[in-house]
This record gives sequence, C-alpha cells and structure tokens, in this order.
Amino acid sequence: MNLFLLDKAVEEILWPSNDQRTVHIGKTLKAKDGDSLDFGVINGPRGKGTVKWIDGEGVKIVLQWNTQHESDLLPISLLVGLARPQTSRKVLHQAASLGLKEVIFFNADKGEPSYAQSSLWEREWKDLLVKGAEQAFSCHLPNCQKITGIEKSNEFSKSSCKVKIALDIYEAENCLSSVSLEKNASVQLAIGPERGWSAKERDWLRQQGFILCHMGQRVLRQETAFVAAVGCLSHAYWPERGWDGIKTR
Repeated sequence: MNLFLLDKAVEEILWPSNDQRTVHIGKTLKAKDGDSLDFGVINGPRGKGTVKWIDGEGVKIVLQWNTQHESDLLPISLLVGLARPQTSRKVLHQAASLGLKEVIFFNADKGEPSYAQSSLWEREWKDLLVKGAEQAFSCHLPNCQKITGIEKSNEFSKSSCKVKIALDIYEAENCLSSVSLEKNASVQLAIGPERGWSAKERDWLRQQGFILCHMGQRVLRQETAFVAAVGCLSHAYWPERGWDGIKTR
C-alpha cells in the first residue's frame, strides 16, 4: 500500500490495534512514533500523516493536507462484460490502478445472469477501487456502474468520442497496435465476457462505430486482455517529462 485513502479530510484519526491498516503500519511498514506516511482523500488532496502509537489502543495519525491535485485519470472508458466475481474483482482493482476514468459492467448474452447478484456489488466493489488507487499513489477513482445489457450503455455509446475499440479475437478487422491515437484523445474500449461476444453484440458494436481489434492469436483471460490493451493504448498519455516537476531520463 503506497497511500492511505480516506473518505474525507480530517485533522486526526485513531485506528484500533486490530484494524488491518494498523497492522499494516506496524508489521509491514514498521512505522515508529514520529514517522510520516502518505495519505489522501478520495478525489481530493494528498497529505502527510504523523504516526503516534497509543499503548493498548492502536495508532493515532495527525494529518496535514496539501492543496488538491489534478486528476491523473486516463481518458479511457471501459465497457466490460460481467464475469465471475473473482474475475470482476481483478478488473476493478486493475482499472483503478491503471487510472481509467470509467468502468461500465454489463450483463452479456454469453454471461451468467447471477453474476450481477454477487455480494461483490454491495460494497466490495468500491473497496477494490480504493485499493487500486492506493497502489497507484493516486486519490482519483474511476466512475463505476453496472447495467443490465450492452444496449443500455446509452451515454457510453452516444459519446462524441471518435476512438471506439472492441477487443475480439474471432472477427477483428485490425490488430490493436495499428490504432494510432492523437495525444490525450478519448478512447472507449469494450471487452466481452469470458465466453466472448454474441453475434447480436458484435452487430451493436459495429453500429455504434466500434472497430473490432485483436491482440494476436492467443485467447486471453478477460482481466489479462484488458490490462494488455490499456497498456498498449496508454502510451499516448505518458508525459515526455516526469510528474510534479521531476525529470525522467
């Protein structure tokens, strides 16, 4: 964990001894009294927290906040078919870690309808987004929603975004590496469920202006395919110089 994210900015917090964050601070980070840790507010500022151990109670953190930093989310929206909960968990965590601006899950024709009823979608989904952002040292979370079918993604499909890509190994007209992006261009990336797209879904995608693209002959797991695709596309957004004024080699 590279950053602790909070729901709101406070001056101090007290976490009990059995809190997993307290355990992490003590056993993994091995923080001592007076040590400084990185904190952030969801979609808000970053800051520093000073550690003070309280015998028998836990750890107290005294916080000082900086000004809010600009969003570092990539202009990539992901439309993804609902898969098994364990797969969707990986997608949520990695989407937040990679910094996608939006993730829309939908019930796919070849998916299992019961996936939408998983307890994952009660609260855990947001916790996974938070953990992904903490890993990436960012305060900004993707917008996330779950819809009943691909055709219900009206706002997604009617967007003025000119770059629309659907991953498909079977009927793709192009390879993903052939897609050329202008700097900071907005992208919509669609990926089917574990069993792939139905014929009806492919028709809908083509009608909405999506280009079907492949990433070679290998059939990849959903969570692997989307990470590889985002990695292939996101170089268009990498700065020539480092962030926060730090020069890169």
